[in-house]
Amino acid sequence: MRLQLSRLTPLPLALLAVSGGVFAFGVTCLVLEIQRPFITPPAQQKTIAAALPHAFLKTWCFECHGDGAAKGGLDLEAALTPADWRKMERHVLLHTMPPPSADAPPAAERDTFSDNLTHWLATLPEPQRPAPLRRLNRAEYNRSIHGLLGTDARPADDFPDDETAHGFDNNGDMQPLPPGLVERYLNAAEATASAAMVTPAPKPRMTVVTSDDFSGGTPPLDEAAGWRWIVDAAHPVHFSFDAPADGEYRYTITVRAHQAGGENARVRLYPGGEHEVISTKAKAPDKLSGAIHLPAGKSDFTLSLTNPFADPNAADPHRRERHALVAKVEFEGPIGATSTSGASFVRMFPRPPAAEDVARAAGDFAAKAWRRPLTTDESARFAILTGQATARGLAAHEVMTVAVSAALASPHFLFLTDPAEVSGGERDHAIASRLSYFLTGAPPDARLSAAAARGWSDTALTAEARRLLATPDAVSLADDFAGQWLRLRNISLASPDKNLFPEADAELLVDMREESRLFLMELIRENAPVLSLTDADWTFANPRLARHYQLPKTPGEGFRKVPLTGTSRRGLLTQGSVLTLTSYPNRTSPVLRGKWILEALLGLEPPPPPPNVPTLEVTPGTAAAHGPESVRAALERHRADKSCAACHQAIDPPGFALEGFDAIGRERKAAPAETSSTVFTGEKLDGPAALSRWLSTTQGERIVRHTAERLLTFAVGRGLTAAESLHATALADACGGRDARFRDLILAVVLSPVFRGETPPAAP
Repeated sequence: MRLQLSRLTPLPLALLAVSGGVFAFGVTCLVLEIQRPFITPPAQQKTIAAALPHAFLKTWCFECHGDGAAKGGLDLEAALTPADWRKMERHVLLHTMPPPSADAPPAAERDTFSDNLTHWLATLPEPQRPAPLRRLNRAEYNRSIHGLLGTDARPADDFPDDETAHGFDNNGDMQPLPPGLVERYLNAAEATASAAMVTPAPKPRMTVVTSDDFSGGTPPLDEAAGWRWIVDAAHPVHFSFDAPADGEYRYTITVRAHQAGGENARVRLYPGGEHEVISTKAKAPDKLSGAIHLPAGKSDFTLSLTNPFADPNAADPHRRERHALVAKVEFEGPIGATSTSGASFVRMFPRPPAAEDVARAAGDFAAKAWRRPLTTDESARFAILTGQATARGLAAHEVMTVAVSAALASPHFLFLTDPAEVSGGERDHAIASRLSYFLTGAPPDARLSAAAARGWSDTALTAEARRLLATPDAVSLADDFAGQWLRLRNISLASPDKNLFPEADAELLVDMREESRLFLMELIRENAPVLSLTDADWTFANPRLARHYQLPKTPGEGFRKVPLTGTSRRGLLTQGSVLTLTSYPNRTSPVLRGKWILEALLGLEPPPPPPNVPTLEVTPGTAAAHGPESVRAALERHRADKSCAACHQAIDPPGFALEGFDAIGRERKAAPAETSSTVFTGEKLDGPAALSRWLSTTQGERIVRHTAERLLTFAVGRGLTAAESLHATALADACGGRDARFRDLILAVVLSPVFRGETPPAAP
């Protein structure tokens, strides 16, 4: 049972005063509402178009999109946004423009145009807009609750799904805050605090101990059938009762007597009390009641006759000996029980704080929850809050529940401070929070907070980043960062056709995701080259996955690092997770696989398909609907349509190179004609090995630069400006370009001015 804050009237108002409550949320909604994507002001658009060097455009683009021509609705002399320029850049790099029928620039000239465009965009003035308010996403909220209270509660699972911007769900550019979500935050704060800090008072309940549970006594007389046991002086009854909690209990003994002598029978319940038995009737027995305080757990009882009497010569045979016949004993309780300290409270305070120390304890918790020291005013407000709660007679654990609820309901907990918005010590703590959520998806630990209090140097920041990367919590980089960047989360949504792939059950999909998870963490922790993503000759497998891949049997039952020597598998591309999530339930899809390579690895999102594109129809009558011949043939027919050809010439070839793997990642026989293709840069590929070489050589620098841009976007939790995107490129190049290593790149992001809330250096 949750602690009801309404007991503390007018404390809810004090709570809102401490936390900022709905008032701050209202401001938050307003700030979020006024944010808009970066669109160049109309007055600047003509200037932008005029300032861009026109050599490449005049040579290769103006014939169709300039000098009065505007094919496809694109006029290079009109007002264009940076998004328009980036869309044009992707067309140029994917060789979808100029069209195949026109003269085309060489690859080197295309790359030069891309570099020049990136540098030019970085010189443009950025719009004046407030920094987005970056709030905790659902995974971060749950981890934060675990870190603060040590519970396994997952209150954020009941929040709406996180929306995504720039590829990630931790992005402040797309985190609306509707009133319904505000209410859920407030309810979750109270419910979570109550569940962690308070063990509710148990509700009274009735427990019946029947004569079947008795021991001792004597066998029943014939007329006492159903009562089972008789109590007399020589044969007391014994039984036990398991009390659910320490407290007061009411007991009721159902009893009657065979009377003898001049007084009524008297029975004694020990522990308990002594009672007189009047009734002699089975149908209307006495209900003898009393109250007793019992500790939690098992208690043993004895029920005996305290005034035994015998007169063998009495005329009435029923009055020759005094007996008490017992049917049952009922216990009801605990009565008037109060709540006790919850598991989190006991963990936080092995010795409950004295009344004068509760305010300090509440402030210490709030500082931990808000990831920075409190101001003097904030500490005073918590002192007022806890003082009012204590004055109303609440126990220490109840007072702390109120304080914890206030701290968790506050925007200071729900939102991460951007280092660019603060200065001094608060900025150091904001950097620590950004670092912790970047690398572990969780709030700063005590060591990181202590380092922030001392101030950051490059050496200190590097040391803390290395330490966090070595902790088990760093696996969030694989789950949250790589899981979204590389779409690996989507494997849980895959549903291979059970008739075609009966072995592809939920357990196999879990194994596939675990392989990729362990693979990525190995790259990070071992500081492997970034391009190991495409050419690593090892992976992780357990016995089942090894059988699935037809690898040598792995020893033991868990996952182990295994070589891929002698196989056509290399890197992430040929892991079951990627191959399955880029397939349809009943067949492979070169289109999905090629699109994944272009978007996830190269950062070259292909143009969307034109409207009303017909569904790809696979020719029936082949050995299986997922056979490679039918897919390839269907795509060749599809590409015969001129409106589809240009984009598919960029998308399909990398996917064809992976047609030697079926829809659940198993290797299969495929004719060379089915896996060979010519990629958009002109190289010919003849299978996965050639694809791996092309990616790690010709496209290696692009992959590393895109990885740096993805890392920086995820780390700061918002979209990057053009200058910041250029800075990400500079970080990749400074780390060795195509030879850059994963951990080095992560550390470079952490040390970058963008990460620390500073302006990136001007473009050279």
